[in-house]
Amino acid sequence: MDKRISLLAATGLAALSLGAAAPALAAEPVFPLGGPSALVLQPSPDTGASKERSLRYELAYVGPGNSFPGEFTVTVDLAKVSGVASVRLDPAKPRPNCTTSATAIVCTQQGLSVGTGGNGNSFDLLVSAAKDAKNGASGEIAVTGRVAGAGVTPVTTKLTVGGPDLHLGELKPKAEVTAGEQQDLPLAFANRGTLPARSVALELDASAGLEPAETYDNCRRQDHGGMGATTVCLVEGEFLPGESYQLAPDSPLHLKTTERAYQDRLRYGVVPDPAPAKDATEGKPATGKKLKLVKASAAVPVTDSNLEARDARRAEDTDLNPRDNERAFEFTAKGARADFEAVTAAPSGKVGDTVVAELGFRNKGPAVISHLRSSQSVARTDIVMPAGVQVTDVPRNCRAANADGSDRAEQLGAPRYFCDGGIFADVPGTYTGRFSMKIEKAVADAKGSVTVGEPVAGGTKPLAFDPVAGNAKAAFVVEVKGGTSPSPSGSASASPSPSASASPSASVSPSASASATGGTGGNLASTGSSVGPIALGALGAVAVGGALYVGVRRRSGGHA
Repeated sequence: MDKRISLLAATGLAALSLGAAAPALAAEPVFPLGGPSALVLQPSPDTGASKERSLRYELAYVGPGNSFPGEFTVTVDLAKVSGVASVRLDPAKPRPNCTTSATAIVCTQQGLSVGTGGNGNSFDLLVSAAKDAKNGASGEIAVTGRVAGAGVTPVTTKLTVGGPDLHLGELKPKAEVTAGEQQDLPLAFANRGTLPARSVALELDASAGLEPAETYDNCRRQDHGGMGATTVCLVEGEFLPGESYQLAPDSPLHLKTTERAYQDRLRYGVVPDPAPAKDATEGKPATGKKLKLVKASAAVPVTDSNLEARDARRAEDTDLNPRDNERAFEFTAKGARADFEAVTAAPSGKVGDTVVAELGFRNKGPAVISHLRSSQSVARTDIVMPAGVQVTDVPRNCRAANADGSDRAEQLGAPRYFCDGGIFADVPGTYTGRFSMKIEKAVADAKGSVTVGEPVAGGTKPLAFDPVAGNAKAAFVVEVKGGTSPSPSGSASASPSPSASASPSASVSPSASASATGGTGGNLASTGSSVGPIALGALGAVAVGGALYVGVRRRSGGHA
């Protein structure tokens, strides 16, 4: 099972708070209240209103069945933030049955159901620094709940007036790269906030063809299952307001282009005061070297030209302005090559039997092919059915065609199918779909075919990045027992591979493919750091614009 960890959970946003209260009886369900454990606020200006920040709490349903009856009461205790912060219900997200006083906000609702977290089970507040609150002042909001017959775990949010505001400098690496090339990554940032950061997490989220060249003991890496990896380096210290910081001369970072490169992306970011990951492990230093930061001799040259204005929950708990904490850069590898091989099968049965076949392609590398930018399919599989069989079930990513490649309305029983290969093909990765077909009659010398190529009208054409044309097409035959059937011939792929089985959606999701495993070469990993790896780009979900700091499953595999 994928274990997804957000940086926000590490720095405070999130994470459902599960351990504060035990249910009255072991058999009773327990409903956790989720919300941030900390939030920093802009100090009140000399003139004008204080800047408000959003604060959401959610009551999650984790009990038996699909719903739980009864009246739920949630209380937001404001007594300990008096004089520190002003808190009110968000008028843009109204919620019925709420009352407000100087010391508390109380909301009630009837029942709790599965799947209503974004609607009826959450409530939103707006929080700002009190008018006369001093920089560094802090207080706590305590949120509790109650319902008959169940327990509700509380959550506490620490509010602090002022905080760090880390503004990340823009890197300008070469966009066109070659395998084996290394580029300097002179990461730098300035603290434009009102309070120091006591530590920072530097994060590099690189897709499959890119990797940090150095290894440091205070850095950890989390693999994205073939789609790249996120490296997180925790640097302790005091990073003062008004100062700029850069990598120490004796701890540089370089980005290496590997043979897996094709179209790649690097996201890099900095987060103030990250909390240790709960599953962080202590270990002996692997190299004796740590990544370090020093004050910059001049102001960090930062611009806004490469900032991404996306609605992502980044470091908004611990940074006053999280929108300038990350940047991204895209690379294209010159001369990238990947061998896409057709995967076929040779099912057998008697007339009247229904047989299945896993048909598709595999990426033999060396490049990991992804079309994350365009969201176009990396390849199409053109499947021609042999005569004498009637297709009874097709994968979801395939559509029927007539023999000449023209569109066909009826999806079952077609002589030909075009299957979408998805936007990502790992190395080694096999992407197949399961076809079911009924053997209606034995036809002498009946042969179909499986061809992998670039989608074009009516079929495919050779892939520009594929240097091996001979294995892009393979024969597909169905052996009819007691009848006359040809033997497969031609490509070496004519017999099925043990790794060619996958779910019908395997061509869309590499993680669903039985053989789509493999690691990325090189790492910056060590067990010496106490901060958990988190992905800047949600690459594990194959989403370029996904939320920042999302960790994805570690996959097994050796270095490419």
